[in-house]
Amino acid sequence: MDTLKTIISKISPVYLVIAVSGLLCALLQSTVNIPLLAAAAYSPMVYTLCRYERRRDFLKSFLSFFVPYYFYQLIFLLAVYPQIDLPRGFAVSLLFVAVIALTVWETLLMLLPVSLFTVLRRDRVYDVIVLAVLIAGGEWLQESFPLLSFPWSAVWLSVTGSPLMIQPANLLGCRLVTVIVLCINGFLAFSAMRKKMRIVPIASLTALVLFCLGYGSISLRHLDDVARRSASLSVLIAQDEAEGRKKTARTARDCAGSYKSIIMDSAIKQADLVIFPETAVPMKYDSSADEFAAVQSIARSCNATVVSGCFYELDGDEYNALYAVDPHGSVSSPYFKQVLVPFGEKIPLAFLFGASTLCECSDQHYTKPLETKLGSIGCVICIESIYPSTVKQQACRGAQILCVCTNDSWFGSSYARGMHFRHSIMRAAENGKYLLRSGNCGISAIIKPTGEVENIRSDTTRGVVTGEASLIPERTFYSCTGDLFAVLPAALTAIAVIKLYTSGKKNK
Repeated sequence: MDTLKTIISKISPVYLVIAVSGLLCALLQSTVNIPLLAAAAYSPMVYTLCRYERRRDFLKSFLSFFVPYYFYQLIFLLAVYPQIDLPRGFAVSLLFVAVIALTVWETLLMLLPVSLFTVLRRDRVYDVIVLAVLIAGGEWLQESFPLLSFPWSAVWLSVTGSPLMIQPANLLGCRLVTVIVLCINGFLAFSAMRKKMRIVPIASLTALVLFCLGYGSISLRHLDDVARRSASLSVLIAQDEAEGRKKTARTARDCAGSYKSIIMDSAIKQADLVIFPETAVPMKYDSSADEFAAVQSIARSCNATVVSGCFYELDGDEYNALYAVDPHGSVSSPYFKQVLVPFGEKIPLAFLFGASTLCECSDQHYTKPLETKLGSIGCVICIESIYPSTVKQQACRGAQILCVCTNDSWFGSSYARGMHFRHSIMRAAENGKYLLRSGNCGISAIIKPTGEVENIRSDTTRGVVTGEASLIPERTFYSCTGDLFAVLPAALTAIAVIKLYTSGKKNK
């Protein structure tokens, strides 16, 4: 006890405040939906990183925020233990090690660009912008790093409940929203903490808030107008209640029969588009199998185009896939999943152990939107929805509407189900498309091009979500340009390298 008191007494109150701030920000991204609070929650971290005295203090402040920040957002992995065929204690221990390893990995990837701030700082208020861009660059790196990418946590997640705040995403993507949120926090902190020369941070804060309000209002009106002018569809999204092992214990016939009964039990007997979740029929596609005949009968009875998940074998490789069947029984060319869940769907170096594993698809013929008589349907399967570039690719290739088909059964009752859903909100806002999300046990929803949730089924019970959605052919600036924003952190990196090189030559 005395040792613990000694350790606590040596912890600086500043670092303790930053750590609490990191936990609060993690809560705002995963559990708590209070966008207004995000305008101040990041302030301790931004201010201390901008005002550090020694590089050692900078590193301590960085770790004090980002370690608890990532740890909390990854702790949901412990909920997966029931799916692992190992003794409970060992399974939990193994997952806890995975949480720690991922926390370290995400922290290191963020540190790579943010550490450059110590070279670029000029001891001015506008250091806030430089730091914000570097943090957004770290979020981009977590998506783009080739060895293990996992962009699960991001500052912009804390404001998905505010349609006004997320509208700039249709310009330069979600990372622009990250920069805006961090700059608001930084300018607010400088306005409060500085006794003199407050005019610059106050003016900057005012200008940024007015931009968000002004552009957000214009974008909301524009997107609503575009949706009204576009062709409208009646949609029906099916959701089952199969959690965890209950889902894996079901046969493909049971699953197909369950979704058929969900549709038949609903009050809607006719729809233009019906969406089933990922692996709704968990077997390899076979046009002659009764399980897939059941999907075709749903299309005929509802006079609808049905998008459903299954597995698909091609040239000896097995893929997680989506396909569409129209009311006449015609089946589209499938979409194959491009990003797999590490250790869940994809076992790294599986060929060395002779283990079977699903394949990631890079063939453009099988990664394009589904072409149907209704229009072009952009496909996103489960974890792909946390990758902005993967979803943007669907819009760039002509998708008029987006569908996210997911299996979140293994999240259990953890916050991860809701956190995963927030990614879909941002994907709709980035690309200015209606997004239809079908979860095998939730969350299922119709999301407007503005990122506003129109209809939702947030519990884990079986049923349907119904409503109207528009086929929108127009593309947002982000859909056209993609991750153009990445040029900014790249430019700052180049400047930092040049400064280090020139200062090194001077020292010689």
